[in-house]
Amino acid sequence: MPSVLDHLVVAGSTLAEASAAISSALGVSPIGGGQHPRMGTHNQVVSTGEGTYLEAIAIDPGAVGPDRPRWFGLDEFGGPAALHHWVVRTPDFTRISPSEDLGQMTPMQRGDLTWRIGIPADGRLRLDGVAPSVISWDVAPPCLPASPLQFISLTLLHPDAARVRALLDSLDFVGPVTVQADLGAGMIAAFQTPEGSQFLASDGLGEPSLDRERQIAMDLFHATWRLLDLTERDADQAGAMVQCAKASLWHWRRVGAPTQWAIGEWQCSRAYAVLGDGTAALEHAQRALAICDAERVDDFVPASAHEALARAYAVLGDMDAAREQRNLSYRIAVDLDDEDRDVIEHDLGTLPIE
Repeated sequence: MPSVLDHLVVAGSTLAEASAAISSALGVSPIGGGQHPRMGTHNQVVSTGEGTYLEAIAIDPGAVGPDRPRWFGLDEFGGPAALHHWVVRTPDFTRISPSEDLGQMTPMQRGDLTWRIGIPADGRLRLDGVAPSVISWDVAPPCLPASPLQFISLTLLHPDAARVRALLDSLDFVGPVTVQADLGAGMIAAFQTPEGSQFLASDGLGEPSLDRERQIAMDLFHATWRLLDLTERDADQAGAMVQCAKASLWHWRRVGAPTQWAIGEWQCSRAYAVLGDGTAALEHAQRALAICDAERVDDFVPASAHEALARAYAVLGDMDAAREQRNLSYRIAVDLDDEDRDVIEHDLGTLPIE
């Protein structure tokens, strides 16, 4: 039972500052929320789609101070409001064994919502703030009003990237989160907003560099393949597979060339085909071929686009169209070098065509 992203945390010296940081960067203002009496904090929230949300949080000046350190390292927080933390959700904390001490699972309540969350005894964040907290909801996670804000990906930066990856593996985490080695620790979150692509980052970090974002796109591409290679998937793994494929494409659209755009569409098509959604698979396959035609993409990519079309039509039950697209892919593959032709022919051999 994998862990998935629950929410991202933006902290501020005051709740107004934390909320304003979200509104200024992303064009959407957090709302609602309330008090956390046990921690002496208060928050506001905004949906980011796919069951995730952004939380603006700060120490509540009107609350009685807790008898223990506050969560999320807020007792030591200072400086401008910024992306500060992230929280992963697991249905059963007893079934995972984090490789780092993420604290004791502590009962919490805000209004009618009840949950348990890992809070270290000293209240401090782990791995220089890059390690997540783990949450288990006693009831369904909060159902927030829809917003035009869409979470795309989260990138974790740390000098010991292998240690961070080991922690995520121990949590059996799935989702569009990548890890990169860096001299310092921090986080960069990508969003699609009404005004286009935007980012929230830890204090001192901004929009990722071209090279960093290309690595993000590649890492998400490989994360998608790891999920595609599974023989069985639960609902969380299936959702993460689509999220990672779309996030990879989103980043390639910003920093890649038409070849990467077409391959990204092809991978999205494959993910939907594997899940039996022929309509979505066909849409992405058609986009892949349209990019090949409009941008004169060559080599193996047009053959892959026709293979994706064949797979989508097969899922939809249109075997005549599937065979036609399969044959077109074979014809293109004949002129490819041995390595590329072998890849295409292997993919064509897996088509569910009668």
